[in-house]
Amino acid sequence: MTSLAIVTSGARLGYGLVIVSAVCAAANGVVARLVIDAGVSAKELAALRIYGAALVLFFAAFPHLRRLRRLELVQLVGFAFVGLVLGQGMYFQAIARLNIALVLTIVFTAPIFVGVYQRVREGERLPRYAYAAMVVAVAGLALAILGAGGIGSVSAAGLVLASLTMLAYVATVIMAAHLQTTMPPLARTGAALLIASLIWAVVVPPWRLPYHLLGHTTHFDGAFAFSLPVWSGVLFVVVIGSAVVYTCFFAGTKRIGPGASSVVGMIEPVLGAVLAWLLLAQSLTPLQTLGITAAIGGIIVVEQARMKSTHDAPAAAPSR
Repeated sequence: MTSLAIVTSGARLGYGLVIVSAVCAAANGVVARLVIDAGVSAKELAALRIYGAALVLFFAAFPHLRRLRRLELVQLVGFAFVGLVLGQGMYFQAIARLNIALVLTIVFTAPIFVGVYQRVREGERLPRYAYAAMVVAVAGLALAILGAGGIGSVSAAGLVLASLTMLAYVATVIMAAHLQTTMPPLARTGAALLIASLIWAVVVPPWRLPYHLLGHTTHFDGAFAFSLPVWSGVLFVVVIGSAVVYTCFFAGTKRIGPGASSVVGMIEPVLGAVLAWLLLAQSLTPLQTLGITAAIGGIIVVEQARMKSTHDAPAAAPSR
């Protein structure tokens, strides 16, 4: 009885941590959009996020850095470049142009493409119902895009950037499953962030960041209209939207497994839609709401089937 209680308590804590991670990740997109609207470019905000998160998670990675082998380092460089430079940069570019709920729904179609990759490249089969769920998810996504009033009513550049962000996430999921490392997941993410910060230093050097904008004020125009300084938004993106998201995600995943963690994390697009409506006055049409609901439902089914077929493969760091 005592052992069962401990397991149950650990599972509850795991689910709670993953939910906290999803809530913080959803809020991160909303706050990031606000900071971008205040004048900080998407590229500059992505760099700030990586610099700050690398500093916060440095101590998680530091004890393991001396034991890094050459192969591990090469793989981490690729992981950092794809997930934390390309993925992060394109995600912020996408939310600067599109409704946050739509961007997150596109990004979260990643399990469909991971499943296709595993079928074509590695010969892994999914149940027939999973392929039917893929069709439902894609149809739902199409409805979410067209439901805004037609393809011409949404930013083509935003759709491309959101799709590229999703592909970067697909790549990191595949890469995470093949990383030859004994580092704990949080330490691995911290090391990848350190590498990504060095790459970002070439793209957006720290001394060229728009520090003069940090004292400006930005405004939430949704149902709860209020203002806050830009520096507090940047701090939120770095601490809550990065360090807390990664820490809670991996701590929760350790307790409940990546399969359950990935499915629970699917609440993020829903939370993103609600928060964007409440705080940014971003609304969805009934058709878009129906499409996003269908897409998320289909993705959940695909993710559950994929995780069962891959024996709960390691979780990748969130790339948004």
